Amino acid sequence: MCGIAGIMAHEVDEMCLKRMAQALMHRGPDDEGIERMSVVAHTKMLGMVHRRLSIIDLSPAGHQPMKDPVTGNWITFNGEIYNYRELKRELIRLGDKFISDSDTEVILKAYARYGITCLEKLHGMFAFALWDTAQEKLMLAVDRFGIKPMYYFHNGTTLVFASEVRALLASGLVPKEIDLQAVDSFFAFGAVQAPLTMIKGVRALLPAHYMIYKAATGAVAPQIYWQLHAGESQFTSCKEALYDSVRHHLVSDVPVGLFLSGGIDSSAIAIAAHEVSGGKGLESFSVVFPEKQFSEEQYARLIAKQFCAAHHEISLSASDLQGMLPAALAAMDQPTVDGLNSYVVSHAVAQTGIKVVLSGQGGDEVFGGYPTFQKIPSMRRLARFFALLPSTLRNAIVAQLPTRHIRVSKLSQLIGSGGDILSLYMIARQLLPPIQRNELRSGPQLSDDGIIPEMRELLRAQIKDSDIFSAISLLELRGYLGNMLLRDGDVMSMAHSLEVRVPFLDHRLVQYVWGVPLGEKMARGMAKPLLVSAVMDKMPKEIYQRKKMGFTFPWEYWLRTVFRPDIEALLAEFPEDNPVGLNVQACRNLWEQFLAGKNRITSARVWVWYVLMHWSRKNL
Repeated sequence: MCGIAGIMAHEVDEMCLKRMAQALMHRGPDDEGIERMSVVAHTKMLGMVHRRLSIIDLSPAGHQPMKDPVTGNWITFNGEIYNYRELKRELIRLGDKFISDSDTEVILKAYARYGITCLEKLHGMFAFALWDTAQEKLMLAVDRFGIKPMYYFHNGTTLVFASEVRALLASGLVPKEIDLQAVDSFFAFGAVQAPLTMIKGVRALLPAHYMIYKAATGAVAPQIYWQLHAGESQFTSCKEALYDSVRHHLVSDVPVGLFLSGGIDSSAIAIAAHEVSGGKGLESFSVVFPEKQFSEEQYARLIAKQFCAAHHEISLSASDLQGMLPAALAAMDQPTVDGLNSYVVSHAVAQTGIKVVLSGQGGDEVFGGYPTFQKIPSMRRLARFFALLPSTLRNAIVAQLPTRHIRVSKLSQLIGSGGDILSLYMIARQLLPPIQRNELRSGPQLSDDGIIPEMRELLRAQIKDSDIFSAISLLELRGYLGNMLLRDGDVMSMAHSLEVRVPFLDHRLVQYVWGVPLGEKMARGMAKPLLVSAVMDKMPKEIYQRKKMGFTFPWEYWLRTVFRPDIEALLAEFPEDNPVGLNVQACRNLWEQFLAGKNRITSARVWVWYVLMHWSRKNL
């Protein structure tokens, strides 16, 4: 796991590269590499940056940027290729020779032999930039679910790319100009929806995409290389697929730990890791709260006692988090209403010396654990009922609804949706209704659903022939998971030089689940029945028969008490004329309503502008 960056331009200043490397130091404290080279008959230059967190092949042979001595190709790579040993054996049989035991060199050799189609052979999480010397083109690529990020800025003559947006800003080549549409997207969902970023002109490379930059012409062309579909699988059961994924995710030259919440997902990973490691198990880490109604410690202990090598509890009070809050907010690459939980547990794990942990992220999206899997079918039935009414009657109903309230606004949008699954998903995941977003900010509104047209078209095409479970699953993978949970998990863990791996996002496991009949994935009376059935012979009933809690903090109480002075101080000092177009008086009004318990103002709808204020003050 690492931080990568680079510049392609007519001239590449070494100081620009050093500033980008410095901005990424937290992602890779073990080593630094910077390379500059002339390309396109010396009319352009390419600069590559790498900050290394040593996980596989700890020797100097794993240093990056790495050059293939046979082809002259260069790569700077962030991530882990879990099947690199199998792929390496395949390449050796075909005649390739290796000088390291790193997965980075395997990518270089695989590209030299298979070209762009090498992406189809990689199992893992990755983002990399690869310079093809013979064809004079640069390829940027990210893994199938966007576990590892890649951001880029292209103005026609210069291309700048990096693992984090702030590294792009550190180059001095990217203007610090806010994309006001991205602010609207942030208020709609609590995280900017890719490919937008908070910075105008900076884009996120979408999951399962690669981009070719032709040095001679400066042309860029993002393209998709993989789509999720229900096809033939090499696995005969969910248990086989899960165990195989966990086995691959344990590949490491340093110890591996586990985030353990006591829920179904992390418990299933603990069981699988225990089984595939021959009963050794992993060290586990849990966050516990003094407020017992938010803590799952008893369930985490139950699993840890049976399946983990050792268990560590991280006690967190409001005052503890208050002490961490400045650093946690500063760690945000882009503003997000989530992420502090990842920061806290990553901080605690990193203190123990562990560099790699497994996480249960993706379990809810793949196996149907979110309320959206039940809500959206009900919403669709209601929307189809309204669609049968005369349009004049529907319009009359909508006109009478007070759309400032989030639930009523969602009903209004539902009435006009016609039952379209994508629209219903966006409504279900919406944080602020359109009218409140407009009150809180200036600038253009994207749309009621908060996404750009090209993304709407792409998602519609990808769910077109799917059953409703698979459609919701993909939208959760690309939406809530991809734009918030994975981004926050990456940034907050890498703030502590910690690598987080997500076994539920092995694409072969996900494709197996997609091929399972709908009834086996949505059985009544049991959460995530397919996953539970895979480990039911090992998992205690107390884990899968209880109500889902989710890993969250007691925000309502904390915001009204220990955080209140900080919030009110920021509200008092934040300028009315600000670069993110925030209406500060509207924020003050919302805060007063929250304190008074009026209009059902939730903590998230306060936190959203508080986080934006902090991010703006630090980055702009």
